[in-house]
Amino acid sequence: MLELDTATGVARKIAAGNPGELLLRDAKLVKSLTAPTAMPLGLGAYGDPLPGVETEPLQPGDQILLYTDGVVEARTESNELFGLDRLVDYVTRALADRLSPPETMRRLIHAILNHQHGRLQDDATAVLVQWQPGTAPTAGSVT
Repeated sequence: MLELDTATGVARKIAAGNPGELLLRDAKLVKSLTAPTAMPLGLGAYGDPLPGVETEPLQPGDQILLYTDGVVEARTESNELFGLDRLVDYVTRALADRLSPPETMRRLIHAILNHQHGRLQDDATAVLVQWQPGTAPTAGSVT
């Protein structure tokens, strides 16, 4: 779960179940954010601690890529993973080419499907969030 304060650029998140998000700046990977600190939400009855709230201050134009493990674990018929390196390379090249976030994500999803020859073996969800101070989202936009 991620919450972005659009006035200050501070992202707050609870990491419980999905891989650590990627922080991107100027079409480059800055770092991976904290990976899960607890079991997925709803499984706390198994005695694991509650997840902690992590914060990350963003700079104008920063982007956070959230994704499920089905993205990096997408496999070809010969068991070759899509992998984290390919994900980072694909997204940073698209952003360096100045593709919009929606177009970057559209092409990424097609690349994941092509990697698996159109057959998903797991959920593959990805969201790209970009912070631009002083702008309000409009209908149909991804910010």
